[in-house]
Amino acid sequence: MLHQFREFLYIRLWNRGVSPDATIRLRVGWPLLLLPALVFGQLVTPHSVWVVLLVVLIGLYGSAFAWVRAQAGALTFSRRRQDSLLVAGDILHEDFELQNHGRLPVIWAEFIDGSDLPHYEAGAVIATGPGGVYRWWKEVECSLRGVFRLGPHRLKLGEPIGLFETEIRFERYETLLIYPRVVQLPAFDLARGAAGGSAPRRRPLLGVLPAASVREYSYGDSMRHIHWPTSAHRGELMVKEFEREPSGDVWIALDLGVAAQRGDGRTGTLETSIILAASIAAELVSGRERRAVGLLVASGDGVIALPPQPGQAQLWAVLAALAPAQPSDWSLAELLRRNRSVLGRRHTLILITADTGERSVARDGWMAQLLQLNRQGIGGTVLLVTRPEEAEAAATTVQALDRIDIPARIMRTDMPMRAALTYRRKRRVIRSTPTGGAYTVEVEEEVG
Repeated sequence: MLHQFREFLYIRLWNRGVSPDATIRLRVGWPLLLLPALVFGQLVTPHSVWVVLLVVLIGLYGSAFAWVRAQAGALTFSRRRQDSLLVAGDILHEDFELQNHGRLPVIWAEFIDGSDLPHYEAGAVIATGPGGVYRWWKEVECSLRGVFRLGPHRLKLGEPIGLFETEIRFERYETLLIYPRVVQLPAFDLARGAAGGSAPRRRPLLGVLPAASVREYSYGDSMRHIHWPTSAHRGELMVKEFEREPSGDVWIALDLGVAAQRGDGRTGTLETSIILAASIAAELVSGRERRAVGLLVASGDGVIALPPQPGQAQLWAVLAALAPAQPSDWSLAELLRRNRSVLGRRHTLILITADTGERSVARDGWMAQLLQLNRQGIGGTVLLVTRPEEAEAAATTVQALDRIDIPARIMRTDMPMRAALTYRRKRRVIRSTPTGGAYTVEVEEEVG
């Protein structure tokens, strides 16, 4: 019975004619239970004290209700973030503004934020006068890449007596995409391309063109690369040197298998692998070679396969695909086996994995799949992501790959990662004075 009475007060009585986004609630209701007693006292033993108490009680609730009802339609609220593009490690800056268009002051208003960005506490208690504006701002470091939500949010308002409160809901929210970091990477070799001699010489991101020069013969050089006219002229064997050209489209295959990952957060193999994939894509798309880059990764329960494309639009597509990437139950061997037809032929494959265990060299492991891709005409390069204490096991895997002539390099999770792209921005900073006051200044800084 009491619940039905409260439901009647909240929905049918207090909020009649109020905006659907606003709800007026009764905070202190027990004095209303005195009304029947006061009326009964006046009827049984008429006295002016009953009338005074009735008038005071009804007046207090009436004026308090009129206050919150007037405020429910007199406030507008806005929030705006300054940076349209954010990378993990950047600072998110949001500006908030509350405008009071009514004739009554906002004694107190609690801003309750529903954002799910980690470590972001945007809540505040504010106040403003009649026709006034209250502005504030919040900052937080975006420590994690991913897809997050800014909002929805609510405003809770009260009147001076504290009998009623108004809650205004703002259901709209903004999707916040935080891209993975793009860092400067050490040089590594791709598998495509051969120079003069018997063993294929590896050079970053390069393939072959017709011979442009010759050099002296070295033991082990292939007889097919000997330049006979020059050898006859000089009286000694000379071997052809080759120029280089881009070796075709590049696929980045990223292993996010749960069983392969070690560590957590920034020092874990998962985040390091994603940073490597983003940085390689940026280098290939924006570097001197201007390569077409594709992405193959199993994330969660699905597989993302972006066919190789050139240009900055493809880079942002790769970064947007990597931002929400999560560990998967797919092993790297399964990912390569099921997508062999997607990779095509005569492409270059950059494999990023933290799987350096015995499974990698098993008959059904990812090394076996990589060898089959080599026979299919896809050259493979492997980047082994490992924690410092597991570097020895990764070195064994590198030796195994070297025996089958597959370029490999160890990428430790504690390696220095300098930002590949930096830019200058301005932001506001609060500084204190010797007397205990505070003032805001605008500083310029370089970030990346």
